[in-house]
Amino acid sequence: MFDYEKVLEEFSQEYEILKEDVDKGQRTYKIRGVMSKAGIKNKNSRLYPMEVMKESVNEVQELIGANRFLGELDHPSAPKINMDKISHKVTKLTMTEDGIVIGEMIPAGPYKDKLISIIEDGIGFGVSTRGTGSTRSSNQLGEHITEVLPGYKLRAIDIVHDPSAGAYPEVVKEDTEHSIFAVPTRFKDIWNEVFKG
Repeated sequence: MFDYEKVLEEFSQEYEILKEDVDKGQRTYKIRGVMSKAGIKNKNSRLYPMEVMKESVNEVQELIGANRFLGELDHPSAPKINMDKISHKVTKLTMTEDGIVIGEMIPAGPYKDKLISIIEDGIGFGVSTRGTGSTRSSNQLGEHITEVLPGYKLRAIDIVHDPSAGAYPEVVKEDTEHSIFAVPTRFKDIWNEVFKG
């Protein structure tokens, strides 16, 4: 059975926040971390095949380069970006060989100050991909799986509050005096290898 062009949302809470230098009187931030994972069944029983996710990540590179791959605070009901509700832009996004999609976002747009306020107040939040595509339901080894089919399109990466997860990520800040990583060392190593600074 196929479900056509549904909005597909995925949550992640594996990220770190880097506190940057003050720019024009305001502290700037970078949010780095895991945005999605391919090749495994996620908590929504959804499976993004490696090639499907790789193609979607490759397709947004031009948008990232043009400062046009954006996100909002919370998911809207449709895949379209609301220009008056943008809170950040994605500056880097790639997929590792084992299917982990990692990226970087910075506050930007009309809701930039609201996102900065959330960060500075220490409020926990999740990162969530928003995309559109077709799915196929199946049972594999007795488990229900919803497989995302070729043609999946990443539309945005949003900042969300995820009450269903039951936990909030730890906010990690980095400045010039010290560095604290709450994410696994492996992520730090992957980031340094993939983006090389």
